[in-house]
Amino acid sequence: MQNKPLPKIAIVGRPNVGKSSLFNRIVGARHAIVESASGTTRDRLYADIKRSGKKFTIIDTGGFEALRRNDITDLILKQLDRAIEEADVIFFVTDGAAGLLHQDRELAYRLRKTAKKIYLLVNKVDDRSQNAKALDFFELGLGEPHPVSAVNGIGIDKLLDEVAENIEKPEAHAAERADAIKVAIVGRPNVGKSSYLNAILNEERAIVHSMAGTTRDALDTDFEYKGRAYRLIDTAGIRHNTKLEVAADFYGSVRAKEAIKRCDVAVVIVDSSDGLREDDERVVEFCIKDGKAVIIAINKWDLVKGVDIVKYKELLVKKMNAIRNFPVVFISCKTKRNILPSLDLILPLYEKIRKTFGTTELEEILKELNNSPEIRNRRLKFEYLKMKNVNPPVFVLGMKTLRGTNDNLRRYTENFLRSIRDFEGMPISVSFEKRKKARG
Repeated sequence: MQNKPLPKIAIVGRPNVGKSSLFNRIVGARHAIVESASGTTRDRLYADIKRSGKKFTIIDTGGFEALRRNDITDLILKQLDRAIEEADVIFFVTDGAAGLLHQDRELAYRLRKTAKKIYLLVNKVDDRSQNAKALDFFELGLGEPHPVSAVNGIGIDKLLDEVAENIEKPEAHAAERADAIKVAIVGRPNVGKSSYLNAILNEERAIVHSMAGTTRDALDTDFEYKGRAYRLIDTAGIRHNTKLEVAADFYGSVRAKEAIKRCDVAVVIVDSSDGLREDDERVVEFCIKDGKAVIIAINKWDLVKGVDIVKYKELLVKKMNAIRNFPVVFISCKTKRNILPSLDLILPLYEKIRKTFGTTELEEILKELNNSPEIRNRRLKFEYLKMKNVNPPVFVLGMKTLRGTNDNLRRYTENFLRSIRDFEGMPISVSFEKRKKARG
């Protein structure tokens, strides 16, 4: 069940007119990738803003291309039509420096069929003395052109004030859930991340295409499941840096890593037909390094025949030992197999990674650890155990002397904690410190 939506403003236009620059200027952050090559933005990007006491959602879209038609441009056009359909207001962006082009006329023809409020923006008018450039765009029949500069901010505040004054304020809008669990959908390119998002939402919210690298920005989608608010973050594929050929792929990979940093739980999508590749391992390592709870989702399982799930998981662990600490679910975005069960794993992980241990429980854990054969054989004794951090759990063991401590001991204590408490799905870390002498 979705919250009642805010009024929406869709930014549309042909490629390379500055739609993403305008989106970023309005949002106040470099939220979308801005690059000189056309076709950089492909999916619909959403951001909520507040102006004059009113909230509304800004939607960035892919560039409209009337003449160049192929599978990917057809998908972009489909996303554009969806944005226009759901929007209350449309910002039609044109390029004042390039002048009026055929594609502008084609898109204007499509827009004249809608009853939505349309603001015709003539972008790249970087000096008010150049406002005359906007006059040519009267020809489009969409009312008075608004000369603006997304780069310099010229005309943007006036435009937003006008929109805020005239846009309808919903009477009973449900406020954004501050307690929404943020779930990043991550993985290397072409493993089915957007397909997973669409399978959850039962709609083509994101473009799905067999070409690697279709999604380049991190897309946030809010939804409710079993009465709990979630925010799904679909991301670009994370590639090894030496494999990045264009700037948009580089920035998309950077955005994906930023999405991992701001999520609570990361769902790492792996292509079952490929097994665990080196780039898959890197994605898992990124998540572990940032201390995130992790679910491994093995996608396209409908295409795998005659392979035992248990043996397959054993092979994953053999390839990357850290996998043994995370839940593994075998899914098919195409057939919807285990899509909902994969969602059911998220909330328990979220709750576990935020759990704090009280003094009594820490003392019980410390007693068990000191009585373990390995610690007794080493003739060690830990004097106290404290929890330094949650989300992820970080523990500190105090000792009289740090003599005898090393990475092997640290790994043993971490594994011991996992053996006596449920830490599946999350990274944990243990450090040692010398006991401070009590002041006399």
